[in-house]
Amino acid sequence: MLKRLSPAQWTPLGAAHLLNRAGFGGSPADIGALYALGVTAAVESLLGGNEDEDLFPPPALTGPKELFEQVRLARTGDEEQKRQAQQIARRQQAEEVRAARAWWLDRMRYTLFPLREKMTLFWHGHFATGVEKVRAANLIWQQNETLRANALGSFRSLAKEISRDPAMMRYLDLIQSDKAKPNENFARELMELFTLGEGVRYTEADIRESARAFTGYRIDPPRGAFVFQKRQFDSSEKTFLGRTGPFDGDAVIDIILEQPECSSYIAKKIWRFLASDDPSPAVVQNLAAQFRASNYDIRGLLREIFLSEEFYAPKVVRSQVKSPVQWIVQTAKVLEAPLPSQPAMEASLSQLGQVLFAPPNVKGWEGGHAWISSSTLLFRYNLAGYIVSGKAPALEGFRKGAGSVQIPLEKIAPPELRADPEKLCDAVSQRLLNTRLEGEERKRFVTFLRERGAKIDDPGLRDFLHLMMSTPDYQLT
Repeated sequence: MLKRLSPAQWTPLGAAHLLNRAGFGGSPADIGALYALGVTAAVESLLGGNEDEDLFPPPALTGPKELFEQVRLARTGDEEQKRQAQQIARRQQAEEVRAARAWWLDRMRYTLFPLREKMTLFWHGHFATGVEKVRAANLIWQQNETLRANALGSFRSLAKEISRDPAMMRYLDLIQSDKAKPNENFARELMELFTLGEGVRYTEADIRESARAFTGYRIDPPRGAFVFQKRQFDSSEKTFLGRTGPFDGDAVIDIILEQPECSSYIAKKIWRFLASDDPSPAVVQNLAAQFRASNYDIRGLLREIFLSEEFYAPKVVRSQVKSPVQWIVQTAKVLEAPLPSQPAMEASLSQLGQVLFAPPNVKGWEGGHAWISSSTLLFRYNLAGYIVSGKAPALEGFRKGAGSVQIPLEKIAPPELRADPEKLCDAVSQRLLNTRLEGEERKRFVTFLRERGAKIDDPGLRDFLHLMMSTPDYQLT
């Protein structure tokens, strides 16, 4: 077990750090409320809570039955009729995927349970599935709901649910696997990317045997649901990771989870997502032991992380590069503003390299410092200017109609702050960076405010927000 953070070590910066990493940040009031709970209650408040789907009605998507009929029609008629039907179906699906992205981003912004959404985002990158191959917005959204329902539950259950998920089955060709010709794609990625790590414990023979265990997995197109076709299943004995028996897919997953490398692999990956890129061997060992002993309880693993001294270490706090999704959602939350419009978010995520439901490959997004390049950093700075300016954007990739974002300037900087450059600088830096600037850096920002006059007007405040958001520090969380 990792060493617990003591009540005396709990600080407002620690509360901000917890809210940033276990969610998408928050306003000064949000941070203050979390800090007032104390560390144990604060962590439990984030770990608790039911789903809040009633606040976020599902996007309007073509159902599996209707989509099945569309596909059938697109295969009938003459060549011109087929072409037109296919074009209509592609345009409709593209619109529906955009609607699903906007729905999820809105949920991240306004959810009452940010940790559930943060972990849904993690699992989306872990069990990466792309709509370009799945070609069904409804199935991609259905997978998102599966990830959400299991995000804080049992990794064992989640892994089995994903093996039966129609979007994953399409993406990794599991629907093409039968006893006469087992497809190895899912079996390989199950071990290489989802549970053990590349080349760890398993052999090519294990991949082949595992593929046989996952035969017979199919989708019922009118329902968009998993079905098991027993006649296509290879029920003969298989030898997998040193065990022999007539294993099916669930049995293979159970055997994988018996391997100590599995708990280490998942615990380390979750730590890297929530804390830092370079956990010590002791941290990984402790987390893996706890995870394995709890029968892969995700909520228990997160509790162990969030209550540990290591999670709040100076080298961890404000050291993580914000992903594009984190940047956009956290910006809206700290400014207490709505998200940019759907066209603006679509363009921004595309330019910044994290389009939801469209990871670059089955490995998901690399993350970390890979989020930053000279072009993406410049785009972040310009995006900050668009958001705080109150004007329609003039950025690369933006379409007309992206609109402006309404920022509550009076709430961010009430009149009593605007006449005092030092207090205004401290208030804005606490809001945006969760800390008070010091030394020459603070002096530069205060000088900027003094040069704007005796009292900062709205244009001056917008410029100041843009200036602070256009710093390397703002790209970290």
